[in-house]
This record gives sequence, structure tokens and C-alpha cells, in this order.
Amino acid sequence: MEHCDAAFKEAVLLKCYDALEAEGFTRYRKQDVDWPMGHGFHCWVGLNTGLEKEHLDINPFVGVHVVPIEKLWTKEKAGKYPGKYSRSHATYAVHMGELTPKGQVFRFTRQTDVAAEAARLARLYADVGLSYALSIGAYELLLPLLRDRVPMLGAYPERVASCLYLMGHKDEARSFVEEFLKEHRDYFEGFAVPFLRMLND
Repeated sequence: MEHCDAAFKEAVLLKCYDALEAEGFTRYRKQDVDWPMGHGFHCWVGLNTGLEKEHLDINPFVGVHVVPIEKLWTKEKAGKYPGKYSRSHATYAVHMGELTPKGQVFRFTRQTDVAAEAARLARLYADVGLSYALSIGAYELLLPLLRDRVPMLGAYPERVASCLYLMGHKDEARSFVEEFLKEHRDYFEGFAVPFLRMLND
């Protein structure tokens, strides 16, 4: 039996991105799509893969990419852990399996009807995924979700501060950054110092 290899993985992913594009998603790179929702919010699509000899698994993630939040924190973050803006990074995302039992894992073997399974994946994003992204597609809806992930670090504190700033809550953003900096100076200083300077300008 022919094994699943890197070429098989790429062929499957391209079929998936073709199917997502056919459902109305914007193809902005060969292996990247999203759905612009307005006001800088995009429905974010993440196809995480696991390649084995007998199969390729695709774990679907969905969420939002918020251009103003991502551009703000990546512009301000310097030092040991600098930021770099990328449209392909999620501001916030969850595994599709949290939203629907049909969204667990998509398994592709050499026997799979790849076009049909890719179409099923794309329909899931167009239906469940886009609905979820729209349901969190505003700063006030996104903020509590970002706050919940602050202990994970991973740019979530930066995103909370940026979200507060963009909502016009500058005093709250300042106090959040000052408090978080006390506990996590090594991680946070590269963002906090320029961000606080910007607030004071």
C-alpha cells in the first residue's frame, strides 16, 4: 500500500483550501484563507495536520484575526520577544470539536474521496465556523475570551491591552499593563514599556 507522504499532505491541503475558496472564503495565500467580516475582523481558519504513514489527520480550528489588535501589539512589542504581524495568526481560536461533534478530526487515507471530504470540511467552516466567528466579532465580545487566556501568556496579555486601548478604555489598559508587568517583567517588558510610553504621549 502506498504510504501517505509530504506530497500527499500538500495535495490534500490544497483541495481543502480550494473547497474553502469555493464556499466564499478569501484565498490570500496558496495555503491560507479567511473571511473578512468588517471593521478589521476576519474569520480565521486553522488546519492543523498530523501526518502518519497510513493517514493524514486535519484538526480544524476556527476563530478571529483582528487586524487592529494584531497590528498594535506587534508594532509595540520589542526586546527579547519581538512581535511580527501576520494575517495567518489567530487573535483567538478554538478547536472546531468544541462547537460541533462533526468537527473533531478529518482523516484522509489513500482511499479517501479527498474532494468530497474537503467539501465537507469547507461546509463546516462556512456554517458552524463562520457563525462562531461572527458571534465573537466585536471588541466587547472578544475581550472576556482574551482575558481568560492571559495566564497562558502567548501574546494574550498584549491582545487584552490592545483591545482595551482600541475600545477607548485607556486608563483600564494602563492599569492592566502596569499590574501584569509587576508579575511578568521578563516576558512583558518588551511590550509594556513602549505601550505605556504611547499612552502617555
